[in-house]
Amino acid sequence: MDTTLDAERIAAVAKALAEPLRVRVLDVVRRSDVPVCQCELIALFDIKQSLLSHHMKKLADAGLVAVERRHKWAYYSVSPDALQELTSWLS
Repeated sequence: MDTTLDAERIAAVAKALAEPLRVRVLDVVRRSDVPVCQCELIALFDIKQSLLSHHMKKLADAGLVAVERRHKWAYYSVSPDALQELTSWLS
């Protein structure tokens, strides 16, 4: 096992999770067995599409979620590697 701390990577993840809405959205995506449509997240959190896109870009840039485009909608799934990395660092 590599014990080298990637401080830049952990800092990027922490920064992405510094916004409570992103944490809540990531939790919904993390708990889903299938990719979650942005349309469901917009309705669930009662936010505009542009605001959701802004937050999802931050999560995607940090490697926490993967994005799959299907026609006009984006579907989000959690990146297991990123969560495993974060869990490993926190334990």
